Amino acid sequence: MNIDTIKQLWVPRYNDPKASLDWWNGKAAKFSTKELPTAETSLAMKLIEQENMLCKGDKSLDVGCGCGRFSFALEALGAVPTATDFSPEMIKQAEERGLLEESRISFSVDNWHTLDLKSKGWEKEFDLVLANMTPAIASADSFLKLIEASRGWVLMVKPTRRSNAVFDELLRLVCADEDRKTLDESLAYAFDLAWMTGGQPKLEYQQQVWESKQPLEEAVSEYTNRISSQHELSAGDKEKIRGYLESIAIEGQVSETSHTNIAAMYWKVN
Repeated sequence: MNIDTIKQLWVPRYNDPKASLDWWNGKAAKFSTKELPTAETSLAMKLIEQENMLCKGDKSLDVGCGCGRFSFALEALGAVPTATDFSPEMIKQAEERGLLEESRISFSVDNWHTLDLKSKGWEKEFDLVLANMTPAIASADSFLKLIEASRGWVLMVKPTRRSNAVFDELLRLVCADEDRKTLDESLAYAFDLAWMTGGQPKLEYQQQVWESKQPLEEAVSEYTNRISSQHELSAGDKEKIRGYLESIAIEGQVSETSHTNIAAMYWKVN
């Protein structure tokens, strides 16, 4: 398999930009309250420190940064971070935190899929390019852009072989379950691309279990937006989502349990 073949196979799935943006914007307030990651709580931070990926004054790029937690953590290590996300609300929360902490992190709202590295001045600009648990890396082109931005390390962390008690059933109900196979395929494509471009990627895995609970109406909105961002939903599909969530809600709350194998792939570019 060559790079051109992978580019043909690894392409973005159906995407509804508005639904995707609504979903991520809606999670910004919650994400902004999360604690900063450490080597003890985060596989990415553990590897960054273990492999000495950054020295004081080195530049980092955080792709799909959300509310900037990792960039704040990297700044505390002495890095000079740049962080980007396509959600204006996520970046707004990050910038507000930055003002409070007198941070010098550069935040920007960008669509990684259409972003031009040259016009941003980001070609071979960063000592570490991080893509941690972000849907921004959804195609061969978006992955190769990580390599093109780095003059040192690339670290990509993503979920694989994931199962969700509620979400998986909703996908089955609206006949969208096949759409999720690309989660696992993309890791294999990414490894091949890193290798073919001269890298020697290493892999590390970590099993995690996530528990969450939210009010029924919030769950209806979140699951509907999440699924419709990647799969076209009819009015009937949306009713199925609501009906199922109403049937499993306990005292107005919907609980979700997720099991996932987190995969971290990291290497130095040539």
